[in-house]
Amino acid sequence: MLSNLSFRKYLAVNAAGFGLAGLLWGLILYRRLPNLEYPFHYAFVILLAVLGGASLALLRWNVKGILKSIGGGFLGYGVGVVIGIFLIYPLSLTGELLLVPVGYLIEIEKVNLFLNLEPDIAVGDFWLIFLVIGIFTGLFYALFLKTKVWPLIWRGGVGFALGSLIGPVIGNLLGNLFNSLLIAYLITFAVMSVVLGKFLARGAYKFKR
Repeated sequence: MLSNLSFRKYLAVNAAGFGLAGLLWGLILYRRLPNLEYPFHYAFVILLAVLGGASLALLRWNVKGILKSIGGGFLGYGVGVVIGIFLIYPLSLTGELLLVPVGYLIEIEKVNLFLNLEPDIAVGDFWLIFLVIGIFTGLFYALFLKTKVWPLIWRGGVGFALGSLIGPVIGNLLGNLFNSLLIAYLITFAVMSVVLGKFLARGAYKFKR
């Protein structure tokens, strides 16, 4: 078992790997404006699988383990995206309906304003799709890193779904503060990725078989 100090280092490396992947994801999406329709660019599969996957294994396994983690990431994100996109309409509609109760506390127009990015890129509205992607990501990481399966499945799903709701709020706030759409995109996807990474890292650390 790693010491508490080593665990803090593990989380720091994890945040750096997933955070860098998220920043690059946001930059790629920003550069695709105004032709961007969805945030599910193939580059995020590569970035999160390579940088995120390596950071999950870097402080605990050898080169072979790191490659396994990267491979698990490719399969997890890839399968999750295919299934999520296939179900995009029912999942996005259900996700929006489940967010309606928030409109009783905050005007629904303001909710949508902060959960999505300009010009009209849905992020938070797709939280159920990110949940599906996270579930499959956690599953394949668990299989490839030989951890207990359920802890990584629910952590992957909840982490990515929660990140997709928190990320655009923080991204929009900072983007508006600095009057920069680029900052909004970079922060949104960096936060999303870091939240996912933190959830996965705690599961990988605590539940290794």
